[in-house]
Amino acid sequence: MRLHAAPTSLLGILLLSASAWPAAAQEAPEAEWDVTLARGETSEIDFTTEEGTWMSVDLSPDGNWVVFDLLGHIYRVSAEGGEAELLTGGTGVAVHFHPRYSPDGTQIAFVSDREGQNNLWLMDADGSDPRSVFTAPLTRAVEPAWTPDGDYILVRLGSVSPDPGGRSGIWMYHKDGGEGIQVVDDQPSAAWPSPSADGRYLYFHVYTGPPGLQGRDALAGHWQVRRKNLRTGEITDVTAGTAQQQVRGSSGSAYAAEISPDGRWMAFARRIAGGTISYRGHRFGPRTALWVRDLETGAERVVMDPITVDNAEGIKTLRILPGYGWSEDGSEIVLTQGGKIRRLDVASGEVTTVSFQARVQRTVSEMTKADFRIDDDPFQARFLRWYGASPDRSRIVFQAVGRIWTSSAGGGEPARLTQGDGPFEFSPSWSPDGQWIAYTTWDGGEGGHVWKIPAAGGTPQQLSTSPSEYAHPVWSADGSELVVT
Repeated sequence: MRLHAAPTSLLGILLLSASAWPAAAQEAPEAEWDVTLARGETSEIDFTTEEGTWMSVDLSPDGNWVVFDLLGHIYRVSAEGGEAELLTGGTGVAVHFHPRYSPDGTQIAFVSDREGQNNLWLMDADGSDPRSVFTAPLTRAVEPAWTPDGDYILVRLGSVSPDPGGRSGIWMYHKDGGEGIQVVDDQPSAAWPSPSADGRYLYFHVYTGPPGLQGRDALAGHWQVRRKNLRTGEITDVTAGTAQQQVRGSSGSAYAAEISPDGRWMAFARRIAGGTISYRGHRFGPRTALWVRDLETGAERVVMDPITVDNAEGIKTLRILPGYGWSEDGSEIVLTQGGKIRRLDVASGEVTTVSFQARVQRTVSEMTKADFRIDDDPFQARFLRWYGASPDRSRIVFQAVGRIWTSSAGGGEPARLTQGDGPFEFSPSWSPDGQWIAYTTWDGGEGGHVWKIPAAGGTPQQLSTSPSEYAHPVWSADGSELVVT
């Protein structure tokens, strides 16, 4: 193999071109991404409402204002009610939530994603001068709470990345910013920080149930309140127990604790075992109530029942219950319930409503999505249920992908027994003479029924008269009756 030197003129051209590339690249720097701008084909939302869902609220120390979050914005309204004032306008598609008044009432701590992540922010009480306490792309903040001196803010943090850099646990930041310090780091799912009025203790709730999704059962006592002595670091149990160990109709759990300004009382949420509520004609439960404990005597009582149903079983949630707060004199608690802002007189239990009218104006970005074809070709079913043989053992019946199928016992292509796109079908069962197949159906809106259909196919006959959740039909020996669960 022979090597040849490149002509000098060609080398000069190559060197000149190579030296020009960096300069050309620097001529068009990439524009910084603005996370507050709507993207794609946008749509506008503009309406006025007098109610909201899952609103966190707080009462100003002078008792004149209620601040609340609604659909990603923060508003304030007179404590007597009226037209709500938007405090976080002009921020594009950014969302803001969990407002909390400073002890002197001049500032509001809140969470905002206007820099790309849910971080801790401050603004003046009238919404002016918004500024970040910290911004961290790998750390998500929720549930801010002020220390009594008004200099620091406690907040629950969560890392959004498995890589190093994100923070978790309960942290404390100076209102002017800084690195922050971790206050609670070794307690499972520590959340909802609430400092005592003297600054000595920090109350919070923890998860005490088993790991994984099978836990988080508020009825089984899987959430409990703890207290940390900020001077000594000692952590003590404020509540404990399970449903079987509790009295006074308690469910065993306690969470979302807020300490009164005088440090005497602890408000918290707990479920009422066996209690239900009605919504649009449907009853469901258990319901959640607000309790108050005397921290000197340990006595507890229900002060409001029901309140907003908690989210104790939730996994990826911002908080277990909408935020609420005490009045400065400890006589009232402001909270949301039934879509409204309520003021609760703690002594008498009397509840009054703070009526508001809030104009909601939001620009919504086009949803980022990819179109793909849903495969409707034949496929191999991998999860067959309720399979059974006919009395003469010549055919089998089974359920797959929500439908009843029959097939020759010797093999072959299955055939669907029923027709149409009605409710899902379950639990097929042959009649003793092999002429009929009984089965059950389920519709999420209407409930289910018991049916029978000729084994060779045909028109199904409904046997039940009342919709319910039926399963596992069994024929009597003579085929005249069915027993179902």
